[in-house]
Amino acid sequence: MITLRLNHQQRAFLQAVVDRSCRLSDIGEVVRAALRDAPDPAPLTFLAVSPPPSRTAVAEHLVQPGTGKAVEVAAGRVLRIVQLEGHQCVDLNVFTLADRRERLHVGRTRGLQGLHPGPGDVLWSNAPWERPIMAITGGGGTTDTQFPFCSRLIYSAFFGLHDRTNCQEIQNEAQREYGLHRWDIHESLNLFMHTAPGPGGEPVIRRNTARPGDYLEFVALTDVLAIPNVCGDDLTNCSNFDMRPVRVVIEEPLPSDTAQARLAADRATILGLPAPLEVADGQPLRRDPTYVAAFPHLPLRRADVRVDLDDTLTRRFHRTKNVTLYADDDAAALRDLTLSWAIDHLGAFTGNA
Repeated sequence: MITLRLNHQQRAFLQAVVDRSCRLSDIGEVVRAALRDAPDPAPLTFLAVSPPPSRTAVAEHLVQPGTGKAVEVAAGRVLRIVQLEGHQCVDLNVFTLADRRERLHVGRTRGLQGLHPGPGDVLWSNAPWERPIMAITGGGGTTDTQFPFCSRLIYSAFFGLHDRTNCQEIQNEAQREYGLHRWDIHESLNLFMHTAPGPGGEPVIRRNTARPGDYLEFVALTDVLAIPNVCGDDLTNCSNFDMRPVRVVIEEPLPSDTAQARLAADRATILGLPAPLEVADGQPLRRDPTYVAAFPHLPLRRADVRVDLDDTLTRRFHRTKNVTLYADDDAAALRDLTLSWAIDHLGAFTGNA
């Protein structure tokens, strides 16, 4: 016997795969089919990350799976987002505190900084402001600007699922603390998300290579409301088929942080910015003191499945499990193999690679 470790919404997905199949009788059959077809794990490369410097902390938040947190970051301060267990993608939305209408523009950032902004790059705001609002100054996490946040639509269209954790609804709830509405959401900057060109040049999501202690750091170039949320996707490579907590820290800058942020902004605007446009009737953001968090689709409940394997499939599992990612966590490795196969078998979502 072997344990397939799942939460209740992952188990519901696998049961839906069984219900759509004429040859799978139960989830155990999904596991056995996945192992019979399992490929050898692809090699992975991990980035070397130096620890962050010691600074004076202003605030710290533990952001749990299925949730997000809106945090004010004053101009010049450092925002650090830290992996606790590794593997976790984080969606980041950013608004300026002075005017809720000015926000991160992922398309402009992609166009000016590339598909995968990193240290030395800046995050751009939307028109008519179009200016750098944060600088990426440290860490070694990967980023992505190509894939939109997951949503109820995505899970309905590609997985036939409804009413489950997703980045759109997590973001909507987190930003509600500052009076932002569901229609105020913008495309997220995907942090710790590992994407690459697929066989035909299309972007695909590879397995998440973030490790415990990995981080990304940003310096605010104006007063901003940053809203990181733990990606609600537990079915794809995005966060290696699970959701895990992350830490969000705000710190006072060191002189080196200020210098790096200034250099990033100068590099991004080497020939100068157009004269700023005055936008009348600014709409500043303020925290609602009566706010009580009400994130949907929680709590996540354990829903493990015990599966019978014969000796042949047991040996195959130990040959094909991804030890590089999961070490001795056989339950996580089995979940990876099983959900990967189930998604391929369903055939609608082709973003994994």
